[in-house]
Amino acid sequence: MKRSLALGLSLTLLASPVMATEKDTLKARQDRLSNQLEESKKAQDETDAELDITEAERDAVATEIRAVNERLEGLSEQIAVQQEEADAARTELEETRDQLAAHGQYLESQKALLSERLRVLQVHEDRSYLQVVFESRSFGDFVTRLLTAQTIAEQDRDLIHTYMNEVERLETLEARQRTQLSFLKQKERELVVTKQALDVAAEQKRDLLSELNEQVELLELEKMSRAEEQALMNEQSRIIAGQLEAIATAEREAAEAQARAAAAAEAKGQSDEKATASPAPTPPPPAEAPTNVSGPATSFVRPVSGYVSSPFGPRQNPLTGVAESHRGIDLVNATGTPIVAAAPGIVIKAAPATGYGNVVFVSHIVGGAVWTTVYAHLDSITVSSGQTVSAGQTVGTLGNTGWSTGPHLHFELHRGQWAPGQPNAVDPGPYIGY
Repeated sequence: MKRSLALGLSLTLLASPVMATEKDTLKARQDRLSNQLEESKKAQDETDAELDITEAERDAVATEIRAVNERLEGLSEQIAVQQEEADAARTELEETRDQLAAHGQYLESQKALLSERLRVLQVHEDRSYLQVVFESRSFGDFVTRLLTAQTIAEQDRDLIHTYMNEVERLETLEARQRTQLSFLKQKERELVVTKQALDVAAEQKRDLLSELNEQVELLELEKMSRAEEQALMNEQSRIIAGQLEAIATAEREAAEAQARAAAAAEAKGQSDEKATASPAPTPPPPAEAPTNVSGPATSFVRPVSGYVSSPFGPRQNPLTGVAESHRGIDLVNATGTPIVAAAPGIVIKAAPATGYGNVVFVSHIVGGAVWTTVYAHLDSITVSSGQTVSAGQTVGTLGNTGWSTGPHLHFELHRGQWAPGQPNAVDPGPYIGY
């Protein structure tokens, strides 16, 4: 009977170490995923808060820009009005100067006439108009001389007054128009200076708005990436839960088989005690150890042939030119070339993702350890999330989707689960023969 119990225990122990090791590995992985998921959610909350603040700043700056633009439009209209008024004043000043020039010629002729009058008077300053009149030869000549003398005297006076008044009027008008034009020009200059300052302020505001728009885009991209990370981690957790459930089911079945074997052995032992002459029973064949649902493997295969255009490690980003750490290798081949799974496993994501384009994530257990492979920039995807795949099975075709500069496969290998920031990434080259 003791021998039969020992036999039943030995059958169970054939499978228990395998299941226990994998179970511990999966539970540890699930715990890490839970912690990373919480960290990702906290980071997303921070990103959401920063996004709200940045959007509020952007909206405030946009409002300020609208106000500045409205003021600039008003200043532009005022400057246009000032320019029209200045042009009108300049035209009036030119007309006045033309009038002054025209009157100048007339006044010069009058000045010559007046000078002649004054010369005559100076020459005959001791002779009165009466003397001139009394020298007349007849009464008619007397009347004519008298009227002529009076007319000349009055014309001389009128000429002097007209000359002085016209000169004063034109000079006053010219001075007033110069003052008005100077005022209009000064006001126009002040408006232009104000507009230039506002133009500078508006340009600064536009630059700030552009920066805030870029920040908003980056934060929205980060928010999207966080959501994708969490979805990926949730999917990994779901698959791990399924694996743990499968192991638990296998353990229950093994325990039930053990109990049945023990009961059968005990019953057989009792039967043997009654029939000691009977030959010893042939022991049942050992039970098969339950296989891992993700298909354990010991090595990786190359996902696609081709040359390495960008190895693992530091590089200049081909899109931005910024220095970065390349967390995989790029394998170049023709668009549509089949991409195969590097090891047996379970697909945890098969969909477009930010930056990756069309991408497939596969979880593996290789050599008793958890690994994750990533196949990015695919032209098409031929598997679905949750699907079990074998090594060498096609998961998609090579393409140029996402943040890519040409047809290639971006292949990543992670020792453990895929996590935000890719801390578990290792150089896949040595593992796939590059």
